[in-house]
Amino acid sequence: MGSGIRAEVSLPTAPSPFDGVVDGTIPVTEVSRCTPDGDRERVVVEFIADADLSVPDGVEVVFDYGGRAAYRFDAAVDPDSPFAVLDRHETPVSEATVRDGRLRITFHASDLQTLRSVLEAFREGCPDMEVLRLLQSTTTPTESDLVTVDRSELTERQREVLAAAYEAGYFDHPKGANAGEVAESLGIGRSTFTEHVAAAQRKLFGALLD
Repeated sequence: MGSGIRAEVSLPTAPSPFDGVVDGTIPVTEVSRCTPDGDRERVVVEFIADADLSVPDGVEVVFDYGGRAAYRFDAAVDPDSPFAVLDRHETPVSEATVRDGRLRITFHASDLQTLRSVLEAFREGCPDMEVLRLLQSTTTPTESDLVTVDRSELTERQREVLAAAYEAGYFDHPKGANAGEVAESLGIGRSTFTEHVAAAQRKLFGALLD
C-alpha cells in the first residue's frame, strides 16, 4: 500500500544542470538523468524542447520528433542543484520542466519525514522555493490532510516579520521572545508588529482551514 506524497515545487533555474544550456524562458519537458558508469561527479541529462532550439557545443540532438527534439548533454554534478538534493534523499525526479524562468520539479516522497527534509534542503539553497502542490496517496487515510500554502499571498514585510518572530521563538511555548522584543529587532513599533503577524496568520489559517 502506498504511503507517499507527490510534491510539485517551483525554483529559479539556477543552480540547475540547464545553466548555460537553455534560456530559462524556453519550455523544457520530460527531463531524465543518469550517471555514466556510476560516476558520482558527472551526470547525463536528456530533455525535450523545440526542434529549432539553439544550443551550445556539447549538446546533441538524439531524436527528432519533427517540431520537437530530444537533446542530451553531460555536466558536472552540482551539489547545490535541486536534482542533487533529491539524489541525496534517494528520491527520483518524476517530472521536470523549465518554463517562464522557473524550474518545476515533481517528485514522490516516500513519507512525510522525507518530504520535510527535501523541502528544507530546497529552501536552504533557495529561499525563493515555492511549493505548488502536495498530493497525498489515497491509501494512507491515517495521515492528516496536506494542503498547499501559497506564500506569495503574504507581503514581503509579513514574511519578514513572521520569519523574525519564528527565529526569535515568539511562537514557542514558553515564548523565547515577546512582541516588543521582536518588534525592536525589526525596528518597528509593537502595534505594527502585531498587525503584521495578525494579517499573516489570517491568510495562513484561511488556506489551512478552507
